[in-house]
Amino acid sequence: MTDAALADRQELLHLLGRHWNPPAATMLAAVDRQVESYAEGAEVVAEDGSRTLDLAGSYGVFLVGHGNPAVRAAVRETLTTNPGYVGGTRHPAVERLVEALRTVVPAELGHLSFGSSGAHVAELALRTVLMARPGRSRVVVVGGGYHGKTLGALTLLGGDGHRDPFASRSPEVVMVPPGDADALDRAVRGRQVAAVFAEPVLGGAHLRVPPPGWFAAVAASCRRTGTLLVADEIQTAFGRTGRLLGADHDGVVPDVLLLSKALTGGMVPIAVLAASAEVIDSARRHPASEQLPPLWGEPGSTGGLRSGVAAAAGAAAIEQVHALDLPGRAAELGPVLLDGLRDAARRHPRHLVDAPGIGLMTGLRARNPAVETLISMQMAHRGIHLGHSLNEDIAQPVLRFYPPLTIERKQIEQVLTALEESLSWLDRRPRALTRGITGLLRRQRSLPPGLVMKLNHSPLKVTW
Repeated sequence: MTDAALADRQELLHLLGRHWNPPAATMLAAVDRQVESYAEGAEVVAEDGSRTLDLAGSYGVFLVGHGNPAVRAAVRETLTTNPGYVGGTRHPAVERLVEALRTVVPAELGHLSFGSSGAHVAELALRTVLMARPGRSRVVVVGGGYHGKTLGALTLLGGDGHRDPFASRSPEVVMVPPGDADALDRAVRGRQVAAVFAEPVLGGAHLRVPPPGWFAAVAASCRRTGTLLVADEIQTAFGRTGRLLGADHDGVVPDVLLLSKALTGGMVPIAVLAASAEVIDSARRHPASEQLPPLWGEPGSTGGLRSGVAAAAGAAAIEQVHALDLPGRAAELGPVLLDGLRDAARRHPRHLVDAPGIGLMTGLRARNPAVETLISMQMAHRGIHLGHSLNEDIAQPVLRFYPPLTIERKQIEQVLTALEESLSWLDRRPRALTRGITGLLRRQRSLPPGLVMKLNHSPLKVTW
């Protein structure tokens, strides 16, 4: 890199670190990653033409591939015609999205409501189930799950009519171990639980695939006790696990289904709550039923969706899931990636515990946070971007491999070759290095920038 190019790079990362994300600036500087220019398929192309394989996919967002041409065309067309959506009108893109969703959402879940994010529809689901089961004060959650990070916006709301129905209804949350059907059955047995919130495959920082039949057992416990089952499929839907929905592996139809992430191919963030008629009819009998989220199909309702662009992107992305048979691709290519990861775990037990996964929802469970971080950096040096768990409190975090389902077999082989090189590099480092780095991570949540630069021999200076 010339002196002028180095100075430009230094200034760019200085601005990034000062005004947006200091840890991101440090990591980009350390691995000498160039500035992104555009992305296509499974690759991100930098300003200098170098290509990085994206095996994180923004934790599952880019399922149909970066810049999917069909999704891009639908967005472009809607932008030039009718990008907005006025309540009470009929928007062709919204109608197309609803029709597309009908090919994914079980027929029993006929009521749709839209939100802006997964956390948003998780909040809508919580409000809805509490109203549908007004005599119940508990919610069971599978431990280690991830349902968003919002906190108490309703408690700050000035309108009493919106706030009062829920002011005294903060539910008692009961956590049960993932994959333990007996523990969940005991938790709901007293018929005090309004709903169970569960991911068919545990995402978050863990990535745990439950034993076969677990989700079916959860559904059976819910049915016996009149407890509602909320399936959070924000990471697992649209073919990620090798089936259209994660719940399909156990033949389960939940009472409420949450969708987001891959829904629009990464173009526009939206989310969907789908619910059964029984849930909605029960909630409507609640005295505060007017506080229900708006539902698609009701007169004058937008279902929470105000963007024709988002609707067009969502419809096109779902159509691509079917046209490209992305669940089938995940079922076919997932074992190729997963077998390679498991082979790496067997050959490098000093650093890796195992390789959990199903379909193309896969990962490496590291011995400690330092191993996860060092593998991630070494893979970045080799042109592979992985999904860091972002949680240094976990003793054995899982480094995620969530590629677009359009990835090619030869690209998966490229990833596995780079992984072996990265692990061989780590083999040559002393054990004290990972122990020391883990201690630093747990004390201050991120590595000292100077140490990161030294480990990666970067010529840049940390000025942020």
